[in-house]
This record gives sequence, C-alpha cells and structure tokens, in this order.
Amino acid sequence: MIRKEYLDKFKKLYLDKYNITLSDEESTELATHFLNLMEILIRPKMKQTTVNIATKQVSKDEGRQYATNGI
Repeated sequence: MIRKEYLDKFKKLYLDKYNITLSDEESTELATHFLNLMEILIRPKMKQTTVNIATKQVSKDEGRQYATNGI
C-alpha cells in the first residue's frame, strides 16, 4: 500500500503534467501500475551460464535447463 503523502505528491505531479485531477482510487491504481513497471525495469538480469558437454550444449537460464545439439 502506498502512503497517503506519496499519493498526494503523485496526484500533484499528475495535475501539473497533464492538467487532470485524479481521485484517490485513480491515483492509487496509476501509482501502483507505475511502481510495478519501475520494479520490472530496474530488476537485475539473471546470469546465463552455458556449459558444453561433448556434442551437447546445456544452457541454464533462470533455473531452467535446455539441451540442444552442438550448433
């Protein structure tokens, strides 16, 4: 949950930028969507590890393993 003071700041910024006054519900929804987007964008990428075993290549990405013939 976003604190009231931050929602008020968000509403003021939105009003200044777009000249639209948001209700408390609208500001909560838009601010939550914005924060979720920022979390996705700044999340660090997972490291990708590749190991060659004879003619098989195994890639490990985010805990999943994929096997393909040597390319």
